[in-house]
Amino acid sequence: MNGLSFATPWLGAAALIGLPVILAIHFLQLPSRPRTVSTLFLLETVRPESAGGRRFRRLRQSVPLWLQLLAVCLIAWLLAGPRWLRPDASQTVVILLDSSVSMRAFREKLAASLPERLATLERATASTRWQLLESDPAAARLYAGSSREELQSALGRWEPRLGTHDPDPALRRALALVREEQGVVLFVTDHPATVPPGVALWAIGEPIENSGFAGFTATAQGWEALVRHYGGQPRTLRWRIEPGGEWEALTLKPGEVLTLRGPYPGGRATLALDPADRFPLDDRLPFVRPEPGRLRVRVSGEAAALPANARWLEALLRSLPAMERVTQEPVHLTIAFYDPLLPRLPEGPAIILLHEPAPPPEARLLRGPVIAERDPLLSGLSWDGLLTGEGFGIPATAQDRPLLWQGERRLIFRRGRQLFIGFDPVQSNATRLPAFVVLLHRFVDSVRAATPLPETANFETHQPLSPAPRHAPPRWSLAAEGAPPLETRFPRAPSQPGFFTLGDHGEALLTGAAHFADLREADFRKAASADPLPEIAARQRERHSEADGLTPLWLLLLGGVLVANWSWKS
Repeated sequence: MNGLSFATPWLGAAALIGLPVILAIHFLQLPSRPRTVSTLFLLETVRPESAGGRRFRRLRQSVPLWLQLLAVCLIAWLLAGPRWLRPDASQTVVILLDSSVSMRAFREKLAASLPERLATLERATASTRWQLLESDPAAARLYAGSSREELQSALGRWEPRLGTHDPDPALRRALALVREEQGVVLFVTDHPATVPPGVALWAIGEPIENSGFAGFTATAQGWEALVRHYGGQPRTLRWRIEPGGEWEALTLKPGEVLTLRGPYPGGRATLALDPADRFPLDDRLPFVRPEPGRLRVRVSGEAAALPANARWLEALLRSLPAMERVTQEPVHLTIAFYDPLLPRLPEGPAIILLHEPAPPPEARLLRGPVIAERDPLLSGLSWDGLLTGEGFGIPATAQDRPLLWQGERRLIFRRGRQLFIGFDPVQSNATRLPAFVVLLHRFVDSVRAATPLPETANFETHQPLSPAPRHAPPRWSLAAEGAPPLETRFPRAPSQPGFFTLGDHGEALLTGAAHFADLREADFRKAASADPLPEIAARQRERHSEADGLTPLWLLLLGGVLVANWSWKS
């Protein structure tokens, strides 16, 4: 019967035991009862019957039999507590999926059990509206509607991609969707978790043994990879480097971590484990040989060839990481000397150094304290002991931002993307001060951070990428191997291990490899199962149903049946 449920079905089932009991009683022959008569001829001629006590015989139908069976059925019906769904009853069911990548090990289990579980919940009310969300705060809603089949289809397209994260914001958002309708919020995960009141935990995990790569380090000399075994029994695996590597045996004890090392085989390669397990994300580790983006630096001006300038400039250039000295375009940074007699300024990012052709005979040292403005380039630097002489200086403009003063003289200032040193370093002691060298390094680092430099690097899966944070285009083009390019504003490494490129307008600015290395997500020893759906379905069915309105009629009918059975004369 559609819309019918029972509050206490086990009581009704227990009452039905009375049916076979009554039938057994009627199968038995009653013992003979003596009756005194005055003469034998008044007895009817009947077939002799056994009077040896109760014996099974052919069932003889009678009115008391049917009355007693009907009474048992009425009692069972009343004890079962029948309830009928209200035709206007509806519910909202929000299913929140844990976006942790460990859920990938149980996607098949979830897909197999979901249809039956959702059907049980759907039968708890007249109509159901489904909401399918995931705990990733940046992800869009997966499904919203009343079709259970479309919900299952949306679940098949879902791919968890986050590491260990806090699902509380997503749980609060899910609770807000059902607060007024008193619906159901299911948090589907693979491990025990603490959820707020009003949320039911549906855990589909189970302890499984897993072995995989747990970390990777790339240096200029070679690579190092960690292999870890999450399990209670020793396990023997094989590993190799692809392409072209030979399989080598590897035996791991429970919880053991081993280190693999080797030279770079080429531009890119993949470490592989065999056999693969239920969590394949950590069974393959793609990597590339890291190549940082090289800053192209040009030194210009005749003064750069002077021995005094050349010595400290060469020392500065050697101390800059990932730098390439060039003489032709393209140039990312220019180091130029400013001649007051021939004032020429380069374009673009530059360090402009004052070159005094010849100090005046009466030149004296500047006096007074050196005052530093608040600026990230000067943070924490001490300029005590700086000695500079009077000179021509560099003419000021309205766009200048002074950084360092001595009296009325601007020693260092910025103009757009250029840093001006308003004194001759050779005719001062600045080249021997740590603060001066650190200042130049900081400015070069700021130019590097603001310049898109093609580089090659290794990342963890779903790690944020920011090759040019200050001059990033509105949308990046992320192309993972074997997948179509993806336009995104906030690029991240792919959620699947593999090789990828990140570029702008067809130019590849970053070539990388993504590998999985989340130790917490790879450990399934604490995974567990919990199924609250039967209890939730029963509670929802009771909430959206009402007691049988014909209960007084059934009681009256039961009383009539009992009276009729008692008064019947067979």
